Amino acid sequence: MAVPPGATDDNQMSSPSKSLLKRIDIGLMTGLCALLISFVGILTSRATFKMNQETQKARVLPIIDIDLGYLTKATARGDVQPHFEITLNNFGTGLANIQSVSVLQKGEPVTGYKAFEDAIMTPRLRGWARLTEKPAAGYLRAGDSVTPISFSMGSPGSELTAYLRGQWGTPMDGVDVSVCYCSVFDDCWTVKFLDKKAPQPAKDCGITDIPKDNFQTYIDQRAAARQKSN
Repeated sequence: MAVPPGATDDNQMSSPSKSLLKRIDIGLMTGLCALLISFVGILTSRATFKMNQETQKARVLPIIDIDLGYLTKATARGDVQPHFEITLNNFGTGLANIQSVSVLQKGEPVTGYKAFEDAIMTPRLRGWARLTEKPAAGYLRAGDSVTPISFSMGSPGSELTAYLRGQWGTPMDGVDVSVCYCSVFDDCWTVKFLDKKAPQPAKDCGITDIPKDNFQTYIDQRAAARQKSN
């Protein structure tokens, strides 16, 4: 085979042909395009999964609202009597796992039931009141409510009116309830009565096995006091 002028056999053997380089370029470009498409597919799948997950979370989102204070209620006899109540309402669309319920006054925990009663009424009013109580922590279905504390005030006459008008100081001064609860996806929120804000996201409720429930503590304290007095 003749060797072109200015060329050698070695140069001819070492220089790849243009068609070979073209095939390499096309293969490399095809591979890069496939890699890019795969990457975009992964991002799209991840975004779709996250969107579906957020949709599922929205469908089972619990929203706890707190009612606290005096109100009037009709009795079984048909008359109307004043009550003091604390009620937790689940206005959301899913089950709420209420893990922590704390009673506060001016930001400080109210650990004893007598201190709690002194914070919401006078001793004379307490003497007329009939108590109904239950734990606040636990599972609360969407649309349901739980009332851990209810005092039926009977016929307090003018004393309750005077108390609520501030004759003995600010009524229920600084009394607050703080609740931490989670959804079935273990997303958690905290809400306080006095904040008047929407529930705020929380990392967790700091609970392991046994819920923290001030109202359950009050139940236990009253039971111990009754047993001690017998």
